[in-house]
Amino acid sequence: MHTSERVTDGPRAAAAEGRFCPRCGRSFALWGLEVACTACGGPLEWHGAASDVTAGAGLWRYAEILPPVSVEHRLTLGEGVTPLLELDGLVCKLDYLLPTGSFKDRGAAVLASTALEAGARAAVADSSGNAGSSLAAYFAAAGVPLTVFVPAGSASPKVAQTHSYGAEVVEVEGDRSAASAAARAHVAETGAFYASHAWSPFFIAGMRTVAFELVEQLGPDLPAVVAPAGAGTLLLGLYDGFRLLTERGDLPALPQLIAVQAEACAPLADAFARGLDDVDPGRAWHHSVAGGINIASPPRGREILRAVRESGGAIVAVTEDAIVAARARLLRRGVFAEHTAAAAWAGSTEAPPGAAVVLTGFGLKEAL
Repeated sequence: MHTSERVTDGPRAAAAEGRFCPRCGRSFALWGLEVACTACGGPLEWHGAASDVTAGAGLWRYAEILPPVSVEHRLTLGEGVTPLLELDGLVCKLDYLLPTGSFKDRGAAVLASTALEAGARAAVADSSGNAGSSLAAYFAAAGVPLTVFVPAGSASPKVAQTHSYGAEVVEVEGDRSAASAAARAHVAETGAFYASHAWSPFFIAGMRTVAFELVEQLGPDLPAVVAPAGAGTLLLGLYDGFRLLTERGDLPALPQLIAVQAEACAPLADAFARGLDDVDPGRAWHHSVAGGINIASPPRGREILRAVRESGGAIVAVTEDAIVAARARLLRRGVFAEHTAAAAWAGSTEAPPGAAVVLTGFGLKEAL
């Protein structure tokens, strides 16, 4: 794999040129193949602006806050402004109504578009959940072959959906981290584009659009947003989007960000409660019914903790019983969401009146 590393005077200088590591200040070319800083291993960020702000279809109506992808490479499957539903004094944003039934279509649309812009001829991902199925759909639309590495025995409807779009699904013995390691080894061997939802800053850029839509729909007085957090791409996208809106003067202050984890796997909530700057890599966690947030070592843990604290928000953990009960309550209201989305609803008791709760995945994504 080639490298495009260069050193600048710091993160902000690097941001104007391409991607940068917020931890050590090293910068990288915009369309380089690196997925992490070659010096410190930290996740890369992108805070630049598009060079062509011509509005387009789908998420590309927000082209000014998305990566500088040329118009001919901008992919869309019709993803866009999702509806709101008022429940019990809160506002649910129904992102499970996006094309593949998952909020991750926002990041996948942008990431697959950047792959086209970078000239990718093949791509690799690792996910047995919504990220895999969403990326499979958008890379199918891009005409770029996608290989998705999953833990052996992953037989969920999400994996079936991934395969149905034409992606090659490769099973790897071991857990989720083993699948990630196998994917990165394949990338190193082949030079394929690594379409990682957890590591790519362009995936997170797509999540900025949730913040913009919420402010358009609810106005500038939005007090808080509640969202499930595993890898934390949604939380970081919300933070980025709200930060941009405050800098533009469209928001008086950042809304509180309330991240919800399952008690069974709560590295972020644990670190937040203990006042740590990053997650504790030595602590073991268990499996939760909320499969989308079973991430024991989120790569951007440090950045998530910082964003939540800056917003004056919180990271809370909810029990398995609370998640199951919340899903049942949503079903009785006609809302068919998966357990990960229900976790956010279970954690919304910590939110002030008028807060928005992002419901992230459709109920048919899980075995009934």
